Amino acid sequence: MNIFCRISAIAALILLPIGLSAQEAPQEDNTFGGWEFFEVYYDIGKTPLFASFYFEHDNFQYKRFDNWYTRTTFGVKILPWLSADVAYDFIQEPDCQVHRAIFDLTGSLKQGNLKVSIRERYLHNWVPAKGSQSDELRSRLKVQYAIPKTKFSPYIAIEVFTWGVTWRKTRHYVACNYDITSHVQFEAYYMYYAFNGAPAEHVIGLGLNFKI
Repeated sequence: MNIFCRISAIAALILLPIGLSAQEAPQEDNTFGGWEFFEVYYDIGKTPLFASFYFEHDNFQYKRFDNWYTRTTFGVKILPWLSADVAYDFIQEPDCQVHRAIFDLTGSLKQGNLKVSIRERYLHNWVPAKGSQSDELRSRLKVQYAIPKTKFSPYIAIEVFTWGVTWRKTRHYVACNYDITSHVQFEAYYMYYAFNGAPAEHVIGLGLNFKI
């Protein structure tokens, strides 16, 4: 078994117990919505540093349009397969504004057209208007395949939200990227969003990724 298969197996073993131990959200009264986004990514010269800016607009059942956020990120490629970054989110929710500090550590391996990545993310949220703060860990496993001789790269992913031993949410993605040019990429996904003790959500995401 080569190192690529070993890492894939380890990633599955890390995330599978969390998903299996979680109590799935009730199936009735499922909700739906759409997330529209764009991201601009920039490699800083010939250094291992990079930066990005992300904007996302979330609407609930395609009725509310006052929920959006921005993310500004700075990171470093520690090794060819390992990167770390810090980010700040400004989130506009219908009834308040949320600030969020983020730290990511991402490892990835590629073999041929297949790529597997594991991302561990720590978040600290604070809401000045409510005087509240919270912490969260997110673990994401992503498997992507670039179809030969095409511009399509479908992927599947699962992201588990926890804090301590408590499961909070899980996101399940089925998605595809399409290379419009060498610097512009269209992305579309369907996401099943399961919550602990709350109705699940179905989300359609559409966006553009720019690399400069």
